[in-house]
Amino acid sequence: MSSPNVINGWYTVPWHVMFRDVDTFGHVNNAVFFSYFEHARTRYWLELRGQSDIHEVTFIVARAECDFKAQIGLEPIELRVRIGEMRGSSFDFLNEIRKGDGTLAATGKVVAVVYDWKTQSKVAISDELRQRVRAFQQEE
Repeated sequence: MSSPNVINGWYTVPWHVMFRDVDTFGHVNNAVFFSYFEHARTRYWLELRGQSDIHEVTFIVARAECDFKAQIGLEPIELRVRIGEMRGSSFDFLNEIRKGDGTLAATGKVVAVVYDWKTQSKVAISDELRQRVRAFQQEE
């Protein structure tokens, strides 16, 4: 199961910065970077699972961090995400944001926990999900 959106193991989402994302200094506000991470990981997860309904997002965010590398203005960018380490019930979404010329603008890591909304409890990562992630990211 591969996706045309996966390039060198990264799920990629082309994006163009919108005026609302820019602060009075003319660059993307730091808080917006987390919204970009959210958009990319949600698209990744839905495509990974073959879903289109937002209610099929079966994880919660436990931690989010971002390292800012370069300013972004009103320009095309690329959002990149992949799953890194997978533990018992949690895993890492690794993020990159690149400018149109390829310059790395930010890196991030979001720790997510597989979650059952009905029982309001975490769920162990299944072998099937681990295999699906490896195949999706073209690791095998």
